Amino acid sequence: MLSFKNDTFKIIQIADTQEGKKVSPDTLDLINAALEQENPDLVVYSGDQIWGKTSFKGDKSKVTAVLDTLTKPVRDRKIPFTICFGNHDRQVGLTNEEQFEIYKGFDYFIGESTEGIDGVANHVIEIKDGDELKFLLYLIDSHSSLKIGYDCVHENQIEWYRKTRDEYEQKYGRLIPSVVIQHIPVCEIFELLTEVKKNTKGAVRGFRTHANRFYILNKDKVNQNGFMKESPADPQENSGEFSAFKEKGEVIGVYFGHDHNNSFNGKVDGIDLGYTQGAGFHVYGPGKDRGVRIIELKKNGTLDTYDLRFRDIVGNKVKEPFKYAMFQIMPTNMFDAVTRLIKFFVGVGIVAVIALLLTFFLG
Repeated sequence: MLSFKNDTFKIIQIADTQEGKKVSPDTLDLINAALEQENPDLVVYSGDQIWGKTSFKGDKSKVTAVLDTLTKPVRDRKIPFTICFGNHDRQVGLTNEEQFEIYKGFDYFIGESTEGIDGVANHVIEIKDGDELKFLLYLIDSHSSLKIGYDCVHENQIEWYRKTRDEYEQKYGRLIPSVVIQHIPVCEIFELLTEVKKNTKGAVRGFRTHANRFYILNKDKVNQNGFMKESPADPQENSGEFSAFKEKGEVIGVYFGHDHNNSFNGKVDGIDLGYTQGAGFHVYGPGKDRGVRIIELKKNGTLDTYDLRFRDIVGNKVKEPFKYAMFQIMPTNMFDAVTRLIKFFVGVGIVAVIALLLTFFLG
């Protein structure tokens, strides 16, 4: 049973470690430093823990070894932990069902995968103060990639959430304050942004359903030190998940990862929506602003949240400087990669035309 040990119940969300067969020492330094500083009551790995078809090729022993390494800092401190899945985990050649069984074999892992609904590792965790139920934490599978873009949380998962919420309300005679953690954001995250012109300082270009639009954070809505360095990659379809969370008002926060270069939070219709930046150093990320999110639950049914960044809790020196530099110039997604290639070849073409003209007129 998870319980308040003092005035707050502290959760650390670790997003997008996205490690291959050898885990970065810098990723582990970040996790260890955060655990030492915060001494959380629960840790949530919120998807894309691992990736790499060629690294793993479905080898269960290799997958287990990496998951063991990633969760060892938590288990060594005897801290309960749980997970949800992202869009990359299954790419290692083991299904999410198979990976969930690996997690269940680790000490201090909690959570079950709800039967009869889509996805893996959909579950709810009770957080109490003595015998009194104070919070519910929902972990939801936000699925993976479609042929174009990302999937959404499915209708039967939303109905499971509604049914669970209502059963708790009926049992306790009141709504239970709730927090949701999943990998891919809800579409309503765009309500924390402002659409601007292309040449606006700090503007990021949207893609897919937001193609050819440009955005910055709305500073009146988000935390002061929040940042957005890539466009939110929300689902292709709005399935009504956020609308369901609004129905009775007991959901007070929804937190996700997925887009490694974003860390900000702010309220939309009374619900705090929060991006957590990537923690992994063997994948693209926001430099030494890689980090984790702290979610502090209060006994009065409210919460506070903030992030911890590598530069502040570990320092400015990384153990793998070459790999760090390489991943700093890595494209964030296929759209980014294609855009860079187009710019490169356009640039090469322009240079070639200028060279030809100079040869013609000066030769």
